[in-house]
Amino acid sequence: MSLMSADDQERLRHDFTAMTRPVRLVFFTRADDCDTCAQARQVIDELPALSSRITIEDVDFSAERDKAYAYGIDHVPAIALIGEDADGLERDSHIRFIGTPSGYEFISLIRAVLLVGTGNVQLLDDSRALVAAVNAPMTMHVFTTPSCAYCPRAVILAHEMAYLNSNITAYAVEATEFPELARRFRVSGVPKTVVDSGVEILGALPEPEFVQQALAAPAAPPPEH
Repeated sequence: MSLMSADDQERLRHDFTAMTRPVRLVFFTRADDCDTCAQARQVIDELPALSSRITIEDVDFSAERDKAYAYGIDHVPAIALIGEDADGLERDSHIRFIGTPSGYEFISLIRAVLLVGTGNVQLLDDSRALVAAVNAPMTMHVFTTPSCAYCPRAVILAHEMAYLNSNITAYAVEATEFPELARRFRVSGVPKTVVDSGVEILGALPEPEFVQQALAAPAAPPPEH
């Protein structure tokens, strides 16, 4: 039985007709010690029926650790989105989901699939220029919950940055599924975006502010006396 209404299925089927490139959802799972893997698989199982361009590849996290490492995956369930470039060659989008993309985060998943399937980045020109200038590896974690209506805005911006520049990898992390990650990154509210440079962004900011803050150097600590 589908998780979506017939109207929602038809709407997505129409939206997916804009896709000109295939999208592969690499789904990392394991048979034991993963209470939410089946739920996450049920969510993404909705999509291939709505477009022939969408496929799912299952990866056993326990048996294929090298592949998980290559995609920067160390928790399950997780999803990595793989597409193609303009020449038809495989292209890692550097878009990741850690946890089940349910509730409002299903919107983020749909937008990510459309981004990879169309190649259409919505960032403004000034934001594009800032993102294009990133010349070293950079990781962003955007913490979300299924009930957070503002979270998709932050996730979508981080994912567009990652898609535009392969030096950036952006993870959408379902905070309630991974409380140890939430504690590690001091998450007390969502959305919260944490950049490996030390920058932290609270809330869903407008695009220019979000991109500028994400790419800014963290403030220097005050001098010791």
